[in-house]
Amino acid sequence: MMHKPLDTLVARRLREARIAAGLTVREAAAAAGIPDHSLLVRYENRVARPPLERLHALAMAYDTTLAALLTERDEAVKLIAAIERADTPTLNRLLAALN
Repeated sequence: MMHKPLDTLVARRLREARIAAGLTVREAAAAAGIPDHSLLVRYENRVARPPLERLHALAMAYDTTLAALLTERDEAVKLIAAIERADTPTLNRLLAALN
């Protein structure tokens, strides 16, 4: 499997997650506590790299998880977000199924 640079994946995922959340750039920036929406545009266009704290805030604004934004596999995004949100009994069942 050929890997894309992580900044390319994160930029694309930020845009996709924002659109899936139904937010404009201005709305998303406000929801994540980013004072200038043009900074979010720069993140989405790979002009600037968001710090982890900012990525986490954006993930929360988009109702996803930081891990889902950072995964290398597009196919795993929804699965990772679901696992991150799962309660302890569900996680224990999943772990048992893997063993």
